[in-house]
Amino acid sequence: TISTMSSSPYNGAGSLLNEHLENHRGLKSIAFDTKSKNGKGKKKAPDMATYATVCKTMQHLSTINGVLDANNKKLRKAIGFDVVRNKGLLYVLIYELLFGKYKSIRGGGQIKRMIVKHETELRHEAEEYISEHGGVPDSSGGNNVKFPRYVRVNTLRSNVSDIVDKLKEDLSSKMAETNTRNHDNDTEEKKSPSIYADAHVPDLLVLPPTASSLLHRDNELVKSGKIVLQDKSSCFSALVLAQGLGGNTKEEKLESFDYIDACAAPGNKTSHLAALVHSSIGDVDQPKKKK
Repeated sequence: TISTMSSSPYNGAGSLLNEHLENHRGLKSIAFDTKSKNGKGKKKAPDMATYATVCKTMQHLSTINGVLDANNKKLRKAIGFDVVRNKGLLYVLIYELLFGKYKSIRGGGQIKRMIVKHETELRHEAEEYISEHGGVPDSSGGNNVKFPRYVRVNTLRSNVSDIVDKLKEDLSSKMAETNTRNHDNDTEEKKSPSIYADAHVPDLLVLPPTASSLLHRDNELVKSGKIVLQDKSSCFSALVLAQGLGGNTKEEKLESFDYIDACAAPGNKTSHLAALVHSSIGDVDQPKKKK
């Protein structure tokens, strides 16, 4: 039996999900029940990030199980699902790798190593599953929940027109491969993916849900910095700052200011602000600790 990794930043989320799966209690009642298991003292409620991670993982549970069970449960067996004691943590890590904001797993440990060893196969099966079901089914197995995939074009390194052409080419290629494997030659819609310009954020593109499996950290456009995997809500801080200073259109020239992002990690908002004010980025690194 494989136990949890003690240094994982996802331990809290794994424990919370475990309790939900094992005891069949509502997530809110577990998360905000302040009574400790032994009845002594008070249990600390999870932070909002941990709670949100568990909610998102639960939302994708049916999809994750579908990926693991494909081809006679090939990946479930390869990862060693049945020998992992901390099932909640395993689900959370798979969610982070396949559907999380950065499509990667922070930290280390044995469970992570077991998962990333089969990363290519997991991504492939996730893409197949989402394409087949037309989105991510909700955890109850009901209607599909179709969330768009937002990507921001980094105009310091490319332009919207070129990126749209490249994305359409890549998405069409992926769809054609999927249709060939499924012997599905139906609608023209499958051959021509729709990409929209967001109505509120300049240079933000709205892609179909199936694009999520294509756009991960190893994607050529992501690695080159030409596009940024950034949710719409994350774009508003830089946009509001730039427009608040008078830059309501790209043609308007802002007054000269110094911009300091004191908490840039990984720097998506910083690069967005730089693009909005037509400037390059100056990094400010933390000083190294003295030995």
